[in-house]
Amino acid sequence: MLKKLLSLLPYNPNITSQISFYSKRMRQESSIRRISFIFIILAFFVQFFAFISPPQPTIAASPNDLINGGFSSISQAVNLCNNNIENYGTILANYNITCQDIASGSTITLNSDSYNKQLFSMGRLPYNLTGETPVIVAGTIYYFRYLWAWDTAGSSNYQAIKLTASNGTTYFLLYTCGNLVSIGLPQAPNLTISKTTSPGFPVNGSIVSPNETLSYRLIFSNTGGEAKNVVISDPLPNNTTYTWFGTGGANVVPNNFQTNQAQWVYNTLPAGATNYYIDLRVKINPNVTPGTQICNIATISSNETTPLNSNQVCMTVATPSQPPTTPYSPPPTPPTCKYNASLTASSPNCKPCQASINSQDSIACIKVYKTAANITQNIANANGTTAQPNNEIIYTLYADNTGLAPIKNYVFSDNLSDVLDYSTIVNKYGGTINSSNQITWPAINIAPNSTATEKVAVKVMSPIPQTPTSSSDPGYYNLEMTNVYGNTIIIHLPATIIKTIETTTTSTTLVNTGPGNDIFIAALIVTVIGYFFARSRLLAKESDLALQNNII
Repeated sequence: MLKKLLSLLPYNPNITSQISFYSKRMRQESSIRRISFIFIILAFFVQFFAFISPPQPTIAASPNDLINGGFSSISQAVNLCNNNIENYGTILANYNITCQDIASGSTITLNSDSYNKQLFSMGRLPYNLTGETPVIVAGTIYYFRYLWAWDTAGSSNYQAIKLTASNGTTYFLLYTCGNLVSIGLPQAPNLTISKTTSPGFPVNGSIVSPNETLSYRLIFSNTGGEAKNVVISDPLPNNTTYTWFGTGGANVVPNNFQTNQAQWVYNTLPAGATNYYIDLRVKINPNVTPGTQICNIATISSNETTPLNSNQVCMTVATPSQPPTTPYSPPPTPPTCKYNASLTASSPNCKPCQASINSQDSIACIKVYKTAANITQNIANANGTTAQPNNEIIYTLYADNTGLAPIKNYVFSDNLSDVLDYSTIVNKYGGTINSSNQITWPAINIAPNSTATEKVAVKVMSPIPQTPTSSSDPGYYNLEMTNVYGNTIIIHLPATIIKTIETTTTSTTLVNTGPGNDIFIAALIVTVIGYFFARSRLLAKESDLALQNNII
């Protein structure tokens, strides 16, 4: 417009007032554009700082996380490992991962379908998801399951630390929760132990005399994956005195004698360690009562397994009418199996039930399961139903002893973390609960072919919490009370507008409007606004110069 006015000026001097008016309007426009430019610059810097320091999810933590809330950097993960926060260092060491291995790792984006969908993630809680497998680490049960089992709509991406353990195995640590991810399910140890007498000494079932020397042989193997902190214990009868005889096999460590107990500890017992053995010599007390039966059972356990008993080896101290048998001679009559009189006690089929590993493995005969009843709605089987605020739910835990041997000191224990997201306990029925929401009851004995039960009652909160679902655990605050005890009990809760919107927005693929796109758009807007601001200033200045130089 200015150029047009200037071109007409030689022919029409009266348009000076129009140029003056145009110059005034350009100065006003320049002032307005200057204010717009300042504000858009400020907005750009806000967006830029949000981009370089992204916010963290406020509900990122779940009781299933190995590290509550996860970590934000490799250095933080190393610090958590070094300080063994939440037993993190212990858990990782069980899989030969050192804190230095984490420091040497690198940050990657891990897709749940990678490695031919054979990624398994480890957490603290059971959810009965696909491929879920319990493992024991330092006496605590954790759970591995397919990483893709958490997906609700297509595969998921996770920021993770990729590292190589000291044994050459590749693992991943998820930033959002610290959970350990392996390629394939880590092989669990498979420990076995049996007991006999050493060659050249009285055999099982022999009649022996006071002052006689006995020598037991413990034979053990590991046919599964590598075992950590393997402990072999041999409690000795109180009516004997003992001296250590020696050891055999490979990698047998020095024994550690305690009161009436010999114990050996292996830091690691490799896979394929078969037919290791330890010999232990004892001497019968000279004052032992004639006719006393001396029986002995050894145990083996590790960080990843529960204690396993060996078979029982028994000797009987001679009476005047029953002289001692000479060494090397078998007992007159082999002891019969207490579960089946047609079998000998040493028969591999002498077991309290088919699932037992040996005659002492009675715990394998336990079958556990659970039911839930909605007392308020009078629903006997509340599994799969929808509970309302203030509804009272009674969970009943069952333990069936399907075997022929009594179960001694059985402890009911159940994790109620997911249930207590939406409810409070109103009756523990004699149980006690810890800070991790693990409820236990006093140990009881369960007779053969009988069932024991325990109960716990909860009340649904009112109002029902609207806490967003965890970014690291889709099963946390998802309007479901999930509990696994043998079987899985799921009680739904009524949906609300808040949770419906959340579910819709998190399960739907939305347009990518991440910070990277925002920064690009903001930069483009700054450029456009800056151009028009500079243009208005230039035109105002040119019109002022035209008037000042009396071009007109």
